[in-house]
Amino acid sequence: MILRSIPQFEHFVTFLRNIQGTVVLIMHSQADPDAVGSAIAMTHFIQAINPNLSISTLEPDVSRLGQKLLDMTDFQFSFVNINEVKPPCLCILVDTSAINQEFISPENQFVILDHHHLVKLEVELAFDFRFDSFRATAEIVTCLYYQAKIPLKLPVVKALLAGIIFDTRRFLYADRELFECIDFLLSEYPNAYPEVINYFSSKRSSSEKMACIKAAQRMKKFQIGDKILLFSHISSFEAAAARALITLGGDVGVVIANRKNETRISFRTTPDFPMETGISLAKDIIPALIDHFGGTGGGHDGAAGYNSKELEINSVKSFIFQLFKNIFEKKNVKWASTE
Repeated sequence: MILRSIPQFEHFVTFLRNIQGTVVLIMHSQADPDAVGSAIAMTHFIQAINPNLSISTLEPDVSRLGQKLLDMTDFQFSFVNINEVKPPCLCILVDTSAINQEFISPENQFVILDHHHLVKLEVELAFDFRFDSFRATAEIVTCLYYQAKIPLKLPVVKALLAGIIFDTRRFLYADRELFECIDFLLSEYPNAYPEVINYFSSKRSSSEKMACIKAAQRMKKFQIGDKILLFSHISSFEAAAARALITLGGDVGVVIANRKNETRISFRTTPDFPMETGISLAKDIIPALIDHFGGTGGGHDGAAGYNSKELEINSVKSFIFQLFKNIFEKKNVKWASTE
């Protein structure tokens, strides 16, 4: 069995054994199964290394599937809000690299576990486990368990399996090392796989269905060369709606959601779009949005997200239209038509 190696692993374990005080796990907003599953597993991991540590999770906006995963594993985080977190503490960011400015203090230390494309940080990290060669943050955490030889518990196996299955789109994005990782997780609990797969087979809620329908009704099509870009706006479930636009025939799906004084944008592409065009959502689109509007974001070549204070929908839509147009023009692909 060959799992990917985690650099500085032994130093990290020693570090956890020796620290005292409070650990705060931080996930991204609308925490998905990869973030939630990795946070569940990291809670168990830290407790196994140093049972004297107090471990809390910054209260997140958990997605529907993230909440279902908590229910399936019968796991409850010890949630805290940002005002309750007092330095010194160890802040461990899980499936995100976005560090809230309120946490930045000389007394706090930071660790990041993330598999998205690297972004520049202004904070010095105690440990930097950001590896975009991994298919999911849950895979990184699984490798930590493997190297530490920490016994797997059934809730941890379910949590990590769910994270990997979700972020690889049921192994659409997989390689040999990932399947070795799955083999390791199932070695003690082979019956966990059917239960986790069934968790993903449940029907979508009525609200999610309506969001996807509204996104389709409001959809605008733009075509660049032979590539179809579909844009829409709704108030929630923007990630599900962006995936739905791809199912409808788009090469790129962009869905903007304004809610609770913030703007959230989800981007999705077909699997072959990044390779055929050389365009990476995480490298080419998200940084341009951050540079122009501020905010935070990240992701992969074919799936990414952006969050900001509330923006005017038409302004941000126009910017994204122009951004894609400019990138394609640099590649000598003409803006063909608009509907």
